[in-house]
Amino acid sequence: MATDHFLAHQMYKKLDKPLLRFYTWNPYCISLGYHQNHHEIDKTACWERGIDIVRRPTGGRAILHAEELTYSIIYPIEKMKTNAFYRLVHLPFVESLTNLGIPAEFESVQPDFIKAYNTECAPLCFATSAKYEVEVEGKKLIGSAQRIYEKAILQHGSLLIGPEHENLVEFLKISERQRARMKKYIRDHTSYIWQYNPNTRALSLSEQIKAQFIKIFHITFINIDLNPSLRKALEDQKRDENFKISLN
Repeated sequence: MATDHFLAHQMYKKLDKPLLRFYTWNPYCISLGYHQNHHEIDKTACWERGIDIVRRPTGGRAILHAEELTYSIIYPIEKMKTNAFYRLVHLPFVESLTNLGIPAEFESVQPDFIKAYNTECAPLCFATSAKYEVEVEGKKLIGSAQRIYEKAILQHGSLLIGPEHENLVEFLKISERQRARMKKYIRDHTSYIWQYNPNTRALSLSEQIKAQFIKIFHITFINIDLNPSLRKALEDQKRDENFKISLN
């Protein structure tokens, strides 16, 4: 995610094309929205279970990156309005999921996030679906967040493959009673791919989504390799204290 932040800053400096990246996490990790209070997370529980904690450059709430596929897209800002961008980005995902026999569709209504952030489920990204996020049978499947830079839009998303995301509540500073209620809420309001297609894996899924980007938008992909000066700048970015959260 530090790489995403760095590359978004490079739009029209060292880069002049949109970027699409996919990745998974080892070890599993909790990412917090850029403005989220990290004191909501039980760091001791994370340390005992080998779970990392990072702060995303994008907004939103906490996500447990486990049994999922993370994507990032960086796009020149003057070429796209943010609301249109949100929908267009997810079109290849919906098509790929449909091809896997998963009845994916867009959320059609924008929720009241101020109201949602005043509930006990406020720390959870997957507690609420934004308009044009991807759902299956009314349950959230992809959680996404954006950040606007001077020359680029950065959008992160987490596509749920398995049920491990439900265990995020195990790492919150809440009572056991709250934990049980929140875990049920997540289970009732989220879906994941293995419920419909248990053979899906992150690598093959990313390849199918990329193929849909090519088909829908009539584009070609090229791999980029950062030159030495950009790699050094990236390593400096990774040491940015704004994104560090200590487990101590």
